[in-house]
Amino acid sequence: MKIAWVIEQMNTSNGGKETSTAQVVGALADAGHEVVILCQKGSWSHPGVTVNQLGVRGPTRRAQAANFASDVVSAVNAGGFDIVHTVTPVNGANVYQLRSGSIPGQIEAGSRRWGRLGFVRKMLAPLSLRRALLGRIEKQMAAQPGVKFLPVSRMVAQELAQHYGLGSQVCVVYNAVSGPSVSPDQRAKWRRELRARIGASDDAVVFVTAANNMLLKGVPQTLRHFARWRDESARKAPARLVVIGDESARRMGRLAARLGVKDEVVFVPHVDDVFPWYSAADACILLSWYDPCSRVVLEALRWGLPSITTVYNGAAEALARGGGIVVSSPEDARAVVAAMAELADPSHRRRRIEACESCVEEISIEHHVARLLEVYESLVRRRIQQM
Repeated sequence: MKIAWVIEQMNTSNGGKETSTAQVVGALADAGHEVVILCQKGSWSHPGVTVNQLGVRGPTRRAQAANFASDVVSAVNAGGFDIVHTVTPVNGANVYQLRSGSIPGQIEAGSRRWGRLGFVRKMLAPLSLRRALLGRIEKQMAAQPGVKFLPVSRMVAQELAQHYGLGSQVCVVYNAVSGPSVSPDQRAKWRRELRARIGASDDAVVFVTAANNMLLKGVPQTLRHFARWRDESARKAPARLVVIGDESARRMGRLAARLGVKDEVVFVPHVDDVFPWYSAADACILLSWYDPCSRVVLEALRWGLPSITTVYNGAAEALARGGGIVVSSPEDARAVVAAMAELADPSHRRRRIEACESCVEEISIEHHVARLLEVYESLVRRRIQQM
């Protein structure tokens, strides 16, 4: 098949959508499909994949989004593609994978994070001209019966039902992740070296969180709950909280100092390979205010690392077999502290690790690509039947 994959930016250092796209598109190309990435700009390459940079045009983000949407339609009309798979709202696609969630879901998440002032945030939402434009395009796509919607979790599927009344056009295809193929000896080496770097003894409990957007991923709440857990446990055992990411790190460091845990929290700049840190950790924590299906939690699950996350993270659905603990909100201090206490106990943690191992196949890139190809083939068959 000749497949167009539409994404605004194709720079894998951004993480998230770009990293997932690289892994999935690479697997599609390796399976013999011709893939063309349509993007504004991109710096990624893979055998069998063409990156078509359409350019960034316009003085504002709204104008750039509008011009990109128009450029995509032109490229699709001239491309002779069997499938046009987009991860951002654009007309001309027949597969829309909502890796960032739905636009209404994003707006609701923003107001949720503001708490009592959430209604103000919701009132201001129309002032984001780029998001308003994307919302209109997404609504247009929902009205087109030929577009297949692929939410990356049941949570996002529920948003589509609630806001657009979509049902039969929707097929949940969970996010997927890959990881390095390394020996147990290498994992043990990473663990020894990184724990030594952060001053964590063998009996210390190490939590890890990774976030580009620390406010959206609940890092302030994580710091507060970690401090409360340390107080309630009377610091009976050594512990560390590793926070990976550049954004807001200085401000988060000041918060850790005010909370009295400055010496137990380690801030690590963005890393391209987070798996050595998963090896060093005993548990992952990601208190998301909104996450369609977090790669961090899925990567931790794949690595056998139990997680604590929230109901606002679609990846929480992958923890249903016991690979982690799901709390009602980033602000649910009692539940988060209890979860930290549970995962600090080696016997409880061991049972969670076993549950993680039972889910690896379902979140693999191979499984994800197989599900995509099922959708693609059904669309191609339908088009042939309608000729």
